[in-house]
Amino acid sequence: MVFTNSILIGQFTYSGNVHPLKMIRTSDQSEINLPFRLATINANYTLGAFDLVTNSAIEYRWDGDGDLSTDLREAYLAYFPDWGEVKLGKQIHAWGMVDGNNPTDNLNAYDYYFMFMPGADRKLGSNSASINMVWGDYQFETVIIPEHSPNRLTFGEDDFPIQPPMDEPKYLGIENPMETGFRLRGSFPLADISISYFKGHDRSFSLLGYSPSMERISEFHFGFRETKVYGANFVTFLGNFTIRGEGGFFSTENNTKGAWNKIETKAEYLQYVFQGEMAGPYDIALNAQYIGSKTFNVEGQTISMNPAMPLIELTDDSFTPGMGTPFAMFAENGLSVSATGWLMDDRLELSVNSFLNLDENGYMLGARTFYSPSESWGILAQLSQFIGDVENPENPFTKLEDFSHIQIGIKYSF
Repeated sequence: MVFTNSILIGQFTYSGNVHPLKMIRTSDQSEINLPFRLATINANYTLGAFDLVTNSAIEYRWDGDGDLSTDLREAYLAYFPDWGEVKLGKQIHAWGMVDGNNPTDNLNAYDYYFMFMPGADRKLGSNSASINMVWGDYQFETVIIPEHSPNRLTFGEDDFPIQPPMDEPKYLGIENPMETGFRLRGSFPLADISISYFKGHDRSFSLLGYSPSMERISEFHFGFRETKVYGANFVTFLGNFTIRGEGGFFSTENNTKGAWNKIETKAEYLQYVFQGEMAGPYDIALNAQYIGSKTFNVEGQTISMNPAMPLIELTDDSFTPGMGTPFAMFAENGLSVSATGWLMDDRLELSVNSFLNLDENGYMLGARTFYSPSESWGILAQLSQFIGDVENPENPFTKLEDFSHIQIGIKYSF
């Protein structure tokens, strides 16, 4: 919807939706009690070369106290000079060229309550400034984030299958929280290519040190390691076939200081994604992604479950990345395949998808249908089924089995 202000010669636009839904387990038809976004609204005001952009959401939980939680996800001022764009405020950035699982896209933290939603819907906005300069077929972007923003984790949520290993700890402060990123993009005859660099702190917490007491550990200290990310992306076209690739090399280190015993943690790891997409018969969109990761050069210690030996050496298997695509925690090597089609003059959308762990037993199967009897209204039904390994209870897909569910909802857009 559009309104024009004749005094300031500006234009106000807004859009959004109301989307109540239910999540029901397939195992026993019980309700999954987690917060969801009941409504979203995007409101923009344009005046000449300036835009004021806001993106808000209302969260609700059916079996709660009835309170609505308002989340101002984005609120920033954008300026569009002849040479590019400048943005200042709370933003959700989008780096990378593959769909969704981006190893190089680390400027924003993730909201684990919405981890299975696509793209920006699972990110948290961060106060930042960005400058994007354009010269012909080349773009150079600089992003400055003055304050660190961690992932929103699902502490104490019995209905969420993968929870942090402990209650939320008190995090150590970050001495220099400012984060910076740079990205250079270019369009060439055969492909679009970009390289990037980001220096910040992990989005998920890790063990940084401990306080001793009478030759015993009296307290563990948790916080966020400093991590540098070197990224590269490409996208190219072969007829109706699109190929995308993305990789991020991560170098992380514990550089905190304090009056306690510091654990000298260092690690390097690689995450990468290759994607192919094409238009199939009957206008069906086909998409496949290979997601891989590799950890090496690990040093440090981690917490043991043995009280007699509370700290053990950190290894490739026990190291947990604090930054990168969240789906790397499900499999070091995974394959995602999806297909989407539209029928009845695009009023009916049908899609199926799967994710397979290529290293051990575990996979996910999904199906979704969305029917719009009118432009404003739609009905959603979605199935997500997880299958793990009964002999391996620590397998992420085994933990997700009880999270297998049907999602039913309606959506009104305005």
